[in-house]
This record gives sequence, C-alpha cells and structure tokens, in this order.
Amino acid sequence: MTPPREAHEIESPSTHKAILADNSFGLLSTIRVKDGLISTNPVSYVFDGECVRISTLKSRIKYDNLVADPMVTFCVIHHADHTKYVELRGHASLEDDLDRSFIRRQFVETSGGEEPPPDLDAPDSERVIVRIHPHQSSSPLLCGGRFSTGK
Repeated sequence: MTPPREAHEIESPSTHKAILADNSFGLLSTIRVKDGLISTNPVSYVFDGECVRISTLKSRIKYDNLVADPMVTFCVIHHADHTKYVELRGHASLEDDLDRSFIRRQFVETSGGEEPPPDLDAPDSERVIVRIHPHQSSSPLLCGGRFSTGK
C-alpha cells in the first residue's frame, strides 16, 4: 500500500526536533498484516537532525507490517518532562543493513557508548533500517503544559 497521493514528507519544526534529539526511545505503530489493527512497539532510534531511523530484524512482525503497508505513527515522550511529546505520522521506507553498521551505530548511541554484544542477533538474521518520512508532525503539551517540569 502506498501513501495517499496528497501526502508529502514535511520537515519537523525545531521544537519537535529538540525532543527527538534529546531522547532515544519511542513508540512505533504499524498496521498489522493479519487483521488490519494497530500494533505499537517500543523501539530505540537514531535522530540525525533530519530523520528518524530504527533498526529491526526481517523476522519481526513490524517488518512484515511495513512491507504490506508503510504507514506509521512514531511517538516520543520527553524523558525529563512527560508533558512534552512529539508524534510523527507518515510512512516508512526500508533499507537493508547488510554490514550491520547502522545497528552498531544505533546500539552505541542508545546504550551510552557500549558496543552491541556479538550474539545480539541469530547468525542468519537479516537487519533493515526503517526510515520515518513524516507527513504530519505535532507536539502539543499534555494538560496544556500545566504540570510541565520546565525541562
């Protein structure tokens, strides 16, 4: 399934980018192949200032979901102030991570500098990079910011 013709990738505002840059875990929602319901999974990610990328295995259900329907929602709650969050709605593209360089980068960036263990994946597993292409980006404050910690 392809994204609607009128849906175009957008650049997220700087306030949204700040939340994405300040965190490393989010929630990825895909449409399940088997029944069309929404499936949401916590994931670590890399944000390079322009795009969100996530590593996953081809054996994961989220991979099958994305192959069948690339529409996604990705939500990140600020780690220090839970009234702040950003939600990206759009589609994902998939790219093979043949040399596993991206999963190594993601692991190092999200684990505080640790290298991934050699047995992170099964020997014959295949990895892909999921790139989020936002069509919409929002970042409202929960409760209007009334309970914000100001961080």
